[in-house]
Amino acid sequence: MFLHWFPKVFGSWIREEFLRSRWFALVLIALALSACDNEHISVYRIPKENNQVSLQTGSGNLAPPPPSNPASWTKPDSWTEKALSEMRLGSFEVAGPNDETADVSVTAFPGDAGGLESNVNRWRGQVHQPTLEGDQLAQSWQEETVDGVPTIIVDLQTPDGTEKASAILGAVMRTADRAWFVKMTGPPDLLKNQKDNFLRFVRSFHFPSSSHEQKQEQEEQPPSNVRSTNDK
Repeated sequence: MFLHWFPKVFGSWIREEFLRSRWFALVLIALALSACDNEHISVYRIPKENNQVSLQTGSGNLAPPPPSNPASWTKPDSWTEKALSEMRLGSFEVAGPNDETADVSVTAFPGDAGGLESNVNRWRGQVHQPTLEGDQLAQSWQEETVDGVPTIIVDLQTPDGTEKASAILGAVMRTADRAWFVKMTGPPDLLKNQKDNFLRFVRSFHFPSSSHEQKQEQEEQPPSNVRSTNDK
C-alpha cells in the first residue's frame, strides 16, 4: 500500500517542481532579454551623443581648413564688422536707408571649390535667374586681376516683378591653392549704391602667396649657372 501511494505523491511533487522551475527559467530568460535590450539602447545613444559633440565643436569636417597664408583687405569705413562664423573669414553689415541692410561675407575653399561655373550658377539660382553655360555665362561676368590673381565679378538681381526683390554682388578670386569668394546680398537699390564700395573692397585684397610674388622672388634670385670670366 505504501509503495502504491509513494509514486503518486512523489510524481505529483516532481511535476510541481518541474513546472515551478520551468516558470522560473522563463522569468530568467525574460530578464536576460530585457537586459540585452537596455544594453543595446545605451550603445545606440553613445555614438549619437558623440556625433552631436563633433557638430558643435566643428570637428565633423563641416568647415574648410583655414588658409595657411590668409589674405588681407581694407573694408570701407561705412561697413560694420560682424562676428565671424565657422565658414566666414570676413563678415560685415552694410546699413542703408529705411533700416535696410546688406550682408557681406568672405570665404575660401581649397582647390576650385566645385568650379567657377557651378558657383556662379548657384548665385544665379539664389536670385531666380536661369542657369547659363559656356560663353553665355562668361558674358554675364566682369573679369579683372586683383593682386596678380584672376578675378571675376558678378552683379545679379531677381527678375522684375519678383515678390521679394534681392540682389547679389559677388567676386571669385582663384589663387594657386584655393578659391576666394566675396559676396554681398541685400535689397537691389542698396547694392546699387554700394557697388563702388564693393569693388574697392575686392580690389584691396592682397595674397601673400600669390603667383606674381613667387615669380618676382624667382626673378630676383641670381641664376645658379653664371659663368666666371676666367672660365674657358
